[in-house]
Formats: sequence, structure tokens, C-alpha cells
Amino acid sequence: MELADEAIRLADLPAADRRTIMILGHEASGIPSEALDLLDRAVEIPMVGTGHSLNVAVAGSLVLYKLAGLL
Repeated sequence: MELADEAIRLADLPAADRRTIMILGHEASGIPSEALDLLDRAVEIPMVGTGHSLNVAVAGSLVLYKLAGLL
């Protein structure tokens, strides 16, 4: 599965207002479905151009910046 059905866009992710745990999935296999069921929300990072995915470190950095209220 590439995207979770309930995923929100990174732009719509609010800044964290409490302690937050971020779980990053493997580029090809993602996060196991049993783990997805435990999450409060899933976030997608829309891609523009020919690239299919971001390096997990880059994707994680973008989400952390957004959670910190810096994006």
C-alpha cells in the first residue's frame, strides 16, 4: 500500500501540541497494517515531478519541521 486511505496532506498537519511519536515506514513496504491501526493519523507528502518518493530522512525531516510549527 503506497498511501493510507485516511492520510492527510503534510500542509494540513497541525503543529504538535503535546508529546508526539512519529513512525516512518519503509519506502517500498510502508508501515505494517497492524501498526497503521494504532496511529492517530497518517501523513502524505505530495510529490511533484518525476520522483516517486523521498528518502526517509528527508521525509521525516519535513514532518518534524511541520510538527514543530516551522513549515
